[in-house]
Amino acid sequence: MRKAWRYLWWRLGFLRLEMQVKMASAFARASATASTRSIDPSAPHTWEFSGFSQHGEDGILDYLCSKLLSRNLYFVEIGSADGLENCSAWLAFARNYGGVMVEGSSELSAKCQQLLGGRVWNIQAIPCMVNVENVEALMKTCPYEDPDVFIIDIDGMDYHVLNRVLELNYRPKIIVVEYNSAFGPDQALTVPYQAEFARWNAHPTGLYYGVSIAAWSKLLGNHGYQFLTVEMSGTNGFFIDPGAFPNGFASGIQGTAFLENIGDLNAATRPYRDGKGDLVVPKRNWADQIKKIAEMPLVKV
Repeated sequence: MRKAWRYLWWRLGFLRLEMQVKMASAFARASATASTRSIDPSAPHTWEFSGFSQHGEDGILDYLCSKLLSRNLYFVEIGSADGLENCSAWLAFARNYGGVMVEGSSELSAKCQQLLGGRVWNIQAIPCMVNVENVEALMKTCPYEDPDVFIIDIDGMDYHVLNRVLELNYRPKIIVVEYNSAFGPDQALTVPYQAEFARWNAHPTGLYYGVSIAAWSKLLGNHGYQFLTVEMSGTNGFFIDPGAFPNGFASGIQGTAFLENIGDLNAATRPYRDGKGDLVVPKRNWADQIKKIAEMPLVKV
């Protein structure tokens, strides 16, 4: 029994040390990348920097939050991983935001809880596979109908879940959504609703999941949101409630409408060996990718 307790304490100490190293690395990364940018208010790509986020989301959110007319310093992130590699950690640890980090992987959510435990009191780490049926209960953890930031990245039923959140009359000021660039820039597409959905089980290529950027624009546009840009990795789109910002804030912004996802590894983008045994890195081309899932059912929004 004593050995078991010693191992448990050792393991807990190791995980905390691992998290502390990751956090220090994230702040160092943020310092390095933020210091190199020269902000142009009309060019969202100049807002980007990356500390905790995989790409430039930290910088975009930091800039947008600084322009809000009023702030409640609260976020909701659905698909928050281990609490350190996501879009809300910068707000939590650098900007003193409170919020909810929701993660479907019990292992990653446990890491997040250990990271926050005894260190951060105003963030809830919730292990939950979110779907249309349970999102109403989940949103009760948000004390505001208009949190400053709402982020969703669950590689699956994103469209259906966010649609339900909006139907419940929540109105975040800033919304960050992952889009599937394999669906292309123009068609408003998503996958049919399934309460239990796993991207890599749904199709072996890993290309069958999520939402096109055009579908997000239709859904959020119907609720009065304004599209700003996608970030330079081609992973996330950013939308704002114009009423939460100064008059005309978005009028001069020249965002990017669509980019191929440069970071996603799937059957269409993974390096392979050709007939000569040479390593080949395929070009990222959504028109070729969507052909690989042509037989799968899609919903036109």
